[in-house]
Amino acid sequence: MQAALIYSILSVLLVFAGLTVLIILGKAWRESVEVYHRARRREIEPALLAYAHGEAVSAHPGLGGQVRFRDRNVVETVLLEFIQRVRGIERDRLGRAFDELGYVDSNLEQLRSARWWFRAEAAEKLGLSGARRATEHLASALNDEVPEVRIRAATALGKVGGRASVIPLIGALNEPNRWSTIRIADILTGMGTDVVHELVQSWDDLSHSGRLAAIDIFGRIRLLDAVPWLRQRLLDEHADIRARAAHALGAIAEPGSAGPLQDVLNDPEWPVRAMAAKALGRIRHRGSIPMLTACLRDREWWVRANAAESLRLIGPEGIEALIGMLDDQDNYARHQAVLMLGEAGEIDSWAEQLAVHDEVALDRIRRVIRSGQIGRLKELAMLHPDPAVRTRIRELLPEVAA
Repeated sequence: MQAALIYSILSVLLVFAGLTVLIILGKAWRESVEVYHRARRREIEPALLAYAHGEAVSAHPGLGGQVRFRDRNVVETVLLEFIQRVRGIERDRLGRAFDELGYVDSNLEQLRSARWWFRAEAAEKLGLSGARRATEHLASALNDEVPEVRIRAATALGKVGGRASVIPLIGALNEPNRWSTIRIADILTGMGTDVVHELVQSWDDLSHSGRLAAIDIFGRIRLLDAVPWLRQRLLDEHADIRARAAHALGAIAEPGSAGPLQDVLNDPEWPVRAMAAKALGRIRHRGSIPMLTACLRDREWWVRANAAESLRLIGPEGIEALIGMLDDQDNYARHQAVLMLGEAGEIDSWAEQLAVHDEVALDRIRRVIRSGQIGRLKELAMLHPDPAVRTRIRELLPEVAA
């Protein structure tokens, strides 16, 4: 029994000793590999930079005529790092070197790996390298069973660019996962104005969620050529399409869109009215002031809030319209006007003038009190740094007096 126990203890000690040795050897091996890679990197970088700057016809000679197996990871890493740092001709030359040295082929092969993380990494590298001949393969990867691979492939297509990349990405907007749709929309937006025409052409083939994403892309790219097409979307049968179109037109802020946006301020669906009201403020259209003022009486808070914000953005004339609503018969309109005037700093400004007995300011403060929305005035009565202002407001608001 005692001998068995001794053997067991010795066995455990031997196992631990073996593991310790393996850990030490593994660490030593990794450190030796890192030292080798750093040394090779110092030799490889000048050769690749010389090629990027046009000082060498091919990347091969500078690397000794070929890339040794032990150097492949180092060369690939350096190439991808340089590609991300440069633009124009130098980037194109490094991209050709990435292909010339066989990395495009090896990553295309890895894109078919049974391990999803290999496929995802390959897609990312192909995108960074800008390998145009990988476009078809990356487009196929958009149908990969693993979401991460699909997203990496979509991102890669966005980096590669070109019409051949845009078309499959637009098709990917139909992805049922909302998160994926947003990511694809971000990628397409980053590709610039080239996607606008393709989106218009593909409109009929997009799902409802894809169409919403497409309109958002128009608003973010802000291409004036898209304005007539977006105005047509204000007549769409779906309220959310109409609302997104109004938002996009506001983002583009083309003055000629004011008329169509004014028309939809009477839309039966409140999200459409809210987005139209917001868009008119972004366009800064003074002619819309009467209609925006009327929107302060809307039953929906978002419509009132956006209309008030737009009046503020329009400038002095819009502020005057808000002041005029302090005596409106509609309780919603009065309160919304007071809230926006407070946010714009107007109420604080009038309070300041009470110290010098400004009659206009006094009249406006009284109108605010009559509106019933006196929260900001109560705060000023307690916290304003000028005691004269605090006293005057307390006189106007006896119920606040301590």
